[in-house]
Amino acid sequence: MIWLWTLRRTIASNKLSNSRMWFKKLKFLSVLLLAGCAADYAIITENIQIEEIQPSEVQMDSFIQPSKPEQIDVLVLLDTSCSMNDNYTQVSTGVELLRNDLNAVTNDYNIAFINTSLRDPYFVGTFDNTTPIIDFIIAPWTLGGDTTEAGFSALYDFTNSTPESVTFFRETADKLFIFISDEEEQSGIPTNIFADWLRTEFGGAQRDVVSIVTVPDSECEFTDLSANVGYKYIELAQHYGKDGIDICSDWELWLSNSTFLVGPVDFIKLTYTPVEDSIKVYIDRFETEQWEYDDETNTVNLFRKPAEGSLVEAAYVKTME
Repeated sequence: MIWLWTLRRTIASNKLSNSRMWFKKLKFLSVLLLAGCAADYAIITENIQIEEIQPSEVQMDSFIQPSKPEQIDVLVLLDTSCSMNDNYTQVSTGVELLRNDLNAVTNDYNIAFINTSLRDPYFVGTFDNTTPIIDFIIAPWTLGGDTTEAGFSALYDFTNSTPESVTFFRETADKLFIFISDEEEQSGIPTNIFADWLRTEFGGAQRDVVSIVTVPDSECEFTDLSANVGYKYIELAQHYGKDGIDICSDWELWLSNSTFLVGPVDFIKLTYTPVEDSIKVYIDRFETEQWEYDDETNTVNLFRKPAEGSLVEAAYVKTME
């Protein structure tokens, strides 16, 4: 029986020894786990400040370097509402002066007038280099009086729905559209959609747009009324690298300076104020460093005049105002 008692004591002793050993292991593991937890928190050794990311918008302004026109169709889209009656003489004088500039470039041109609601009679023309001056003088007064001032839809409808457009617009002739109004454009056509349509409809020739309208800092009375400012007409002109011309200024004296009749262009008037360091300039998709930015006029000036037909682009990030 002694051997049995001895065996039981040995087993009990071993169990106690094993229990002590496992207790030591558990204690060691607990220390490791505590150390591990402490290490997880200790990874953060500095404060990380997350700044709010401000949104930005990339703008692309561009133009195609014009070529000297061989043929040109000039269409004047004239607001003939009652408030425009005192502008008709200036319109006639301006177009006659424009004809002198056309004669210096080409003898092959057509000029016509339409009103901005296509109210009968909506078309006067076609005039050319043989037309007497008196016909230009009386042309605005022969148009029907406008009930709406919707220059965009008037040009669209005239082009697609009237017999006069078929004979007036020549496929190979460059196009100059002159919008004249003392109120905002009132069609429901967004400016960018209309600009895309012009590009598609008359894609076989050069195009240019002049907008003679009430500008935000106009010399006209009541310019504080936003309905009188031709924002959409101005935006359309900006698609062609120019601003709107104040209808209450002496615009007839320098109308031709706002068209491709003046020859090669060596600047891009930016649509928005840029982050100056973001400006990139491309000629026919290749970046060039031959330019400088004038912040007073918000203009990119090129050191050299690009060749005829060149695509000139200025890409930049708009400032957040």
